[in-house]
Amino acid sequence: VSQSRYAVKANRTPVWLLPIDFFEMECVYRYRDALRKCGLDYEVDHILPLQGVTVSGFHVPENLQVITARENRLKNNHYA
Repeated sequence: VSQSRYAVKANRTPVWLLPIDFFEMECVYRYRDALRKCGLDYEVDHILPLQGVTVSGFHVPENLQVITARENRLKNNHYA
């Protein structure tokens, strides 16, 4: 049984993050939302996947990027 994406994010969010880190992550998601409101198909991607096979990253601002949904599908949970 796999974890939900929300549970995975929670498990990969370090306890040492500061309020500014959470604010930065919120801004990334808001940027994605703004692009979607313009009709563009963008998603927030973890540069280092949270559940990668060979490498796994954290849910932190430095590990987030906004990319097209197509790019995200091609990446498919790999580090690229």
